[in-house]
Amino acid sequence: MADRSLMLVLAVFAVYRLATDLAWMDGPGGLYAHWRGFVMMRYGKDDWRSEGVTCPICLSFWLSFPAAFVWGPLVWLGIAGAAAFLVRVKS
Repeated sequence: MADRSLMLVLAVFAVYRLATDLAWMDGPGGLYAHWRGFVMMRYGKDDWRSEGVTCPICLSFWLSFPAAFVWGPLVWLGIAGAAAFLVRVKS
């Protein structure tokens, strides 16, 4: 049980880190900034996809999706919610 709890906590922090990096940081070699710029250029600044790539809360929802295959849909939403909570606490 403790190992499962630890994995859940680590998953939350991993999603938080990746979501904030993708949304706000340039990334290695400007990779994240290039990816965001590509999405904005392709779909336009006002498109929901362009807004989503700059929102760590939106990204955390999609980045936590793979956990659904391991732990189920409830954990998916739990990880996304916890990552969103961390983003809001930091902001």
